[in-house]
This record gives sequence, C-alpha cells and structure tokens, in this order.
Amino acid sequence: MLSRRSFLAMGSALSGVVITTPSWAALTQQNPGKKLYASAYSLGKQEHFFGLFDEQGSLIWNTPLTDRAHAPVVHPNQSIVGIVARRPGFFIEFFDVSTGQRITRIEPSKEHHFYGHALFSKDGKRLITQENHYPSGQGKIFIRQWPSGDIIQSFNSEGIGPHESVLWGDNVLVIANGGLMTHPDEDRKILNLDTMKPNVTYLNLDNGKVLNQSENSADLHQLSIRHLDVNQQGTVALGFQYQGDIWDQVPLVALSRLEQSNLDYLPIPEEVRIRFKQYCGSVCFDSSGEVLAVSTPRGGLVAYWHVHSKTFLGIDNCRDVCGVSATNNPHEFMLSSGAGSILKSNPVQSTTTSIENHTDLHWDNHLHPITA
Repeated sequence: MLSRRSFLAMGSALSGVVITTPSWAALTQQNPGKKLYASAYSLGKQEHFFGLFDEQGSLIWNTPLTDRAHAPVVHPNQSIVGIVARRPGFFIEFFDVSTGQRITRIEPSKEHHFYGHALFSKDGKRLITQENHYPSGQGKIFIRQWPSGDIIQSFNSEGIGPHESVLWGDNVLVIANGGLMTHPDEDRKILNLDTMKPNVTYLNLDNGKVLNQSENSADLHQLSIRHLDVNQQGTVALGFQYQGDIWDQVPLVALSRLEQSNLDYLPIPEEVRIRFKQYCGSVCFDSSGEVLAVSTPRGGLVAYWHVHSKTFLGIDNCRDVCGVSATNNPHEFMLSSGAGSILKSNPVQSTTTSIENHTDLHWDNHLHPITA
C-alpha cells in the first residue's frame, strides 16, 4: 500500500487527461486486503474537501472542492476515486489515488443535474449517472463512456428523483426513485408533495427494459425511497425519508428482490423508529450480506438487522452519524459522523470501538470502501 508519507507528499489536485493509472492491486500489493475509506467532508460552511482515511481513522490524503459533495464513486479496477456534488449537483470530480492528481471533471447533460450518487459498471468501462431533467422532472439514467464521460446510452429511470442506484449482476440497475420533484431554481424545495410516487425499479441496462418495479401503498406515497444496497444473494435493502408529518407511524426500512412484487418492511421497535425522525441516511450490508446497517444523522444512531431472519439486532448511538461501510470482517461496519467521529461496530458481537475523532471536520453523508 502507498505509505502515509507518500500520500502526504502528494501535490494539490491538477486537471488533466487520464491515460493510465495503476490497478488497486498494484497500488496495495505490499499490504493486500487492507482498506481505505473515501468520504467528502467540510471544515465549515464554506470549506469543502474530499479525503481518504485508513483503518486507523487517519486522514492520509485530501483535496479541496469547489462546493459541498455527497457520495464517493470508486473505479473497480484502476486506482481512481470520484466524488459527486450534493443535489442539485453539477460536477463529479475524479482523482488518481496513486498521484493525488485530479484527472477529470464530468458535468451533467444540458438541463440536468446529478443526485449526489454515481457508479461504475463492473468492468469499469462505463460510468452510470442518475440525473434530473429539471424542465420536465423526469428521472434519467445516463450510461457514459469512461474516461471521456461521453453519453453512449440514456434511459428513463421510470420515476422521479432517481437518487441512488446499485448494480445487481452485470447489467441490472436497481434504482431508488425517490419521487421528489425539484428544480435548481428552487434549490431543494419539493414541488410535488401531494402527488409524489416513489418506487424501486429494476432496469435492464442492455435495452432499458423494466424487469420489476415496486412501490409503497397509496397511503404511503410520501415515503421517499432514497438509499439502497444489494447483497450477494440479490436482496436489496431500502432506506426511506418520509415527507409527511413527524408523528405519523410509518415504516422506514424495507427489503426488495428482482422476483418480488411487494416491499417487505423490516420490524423496528417503536422507540427506535421515533428516534429516526422519519429519516434514513446510509444503507449498507456487511461483507457477508447477513447483517444490514441503516443510519440516521437526525436521530444520531445506526440500527442493525439480521437479514434472513428479519431480526432487529440493536443500535449504536453516535451524534450526526451517517456514513456506513462494510469492513473486510463479517458483521463489522465502519461508521463516520458529521461530528468528526469514526467508529467500528460489530452488532452481532455487540462491540463498538472508537477509532478516531476529528473534532475539526464534519464527515459528509456517505462513506465508500476501497479494497485491492
């Protein structure tokens, strides 16, 4: 793995054209299997950064950003990480981890904005972006050539507000259509509260065909489907953000599958559900796919479930916690918070360890692992 001194010696981010970069395996060949974690963070309302920290929670590389960012995107083969601007976002910045240099900036197509998330195809040859065509409110999926960013295919997301997507297999994209119509002239104001209709859509990336689509019942039409993850068995976990009254008793986490028509809501003790304040942040399976973690920065906790038995396992308390990532160890997660904390938790063993506390910075919503 690159030494900490090498990371610290990296120069400031430079614009350029990507030609060749090392593979993750080549970059980490001295310490195979070790992980880095990527996240945006801020030092205040005006100072925004993208950084990497190691398994000890030490910040080993960072670069300034022009605006606040949301979620990292990691190339599956090359030592490249990107960061997507916060919704409504108008940039994705990509960096070569081996040199620390900025290699490219991709912007949305005309009259579109990003939703804070993006992902690579499994072979790393395509970049997939979720975008809002804000004149119509239609959600769009763009398949872009990497590294040029040129659009080679586009599909309707089959809903409004495609916030986050994950790949199931090589060519099935699972989309969390949050249902929230917005326009950049109105910043983040929701324009369709009375008519919103979120769904989760399974889309064939070869032809844009809808393979399955599920949604909440009509009385839960304000239950926005925002974040998701998929495990090795093809189970998709969904985290909701309810746009109705704070006192309404609504489900907040569900499971879905390609062959399943209905959403399967997970049980949650009412005293914990109340603490969520109707808002789920990150959704993440552990490395085995057996345990699910869902964070709520508004409630200051992460909740856990055993997926197969649908058993609620408990919570970790942490102020403004949102970032969640699986570690290499089964049932174990790395957590990051807006208060600067980094924790490691194993809810099956009921252990939680404070790794580091960066009191001067605020980790943003999402955390992404990088493994050789």
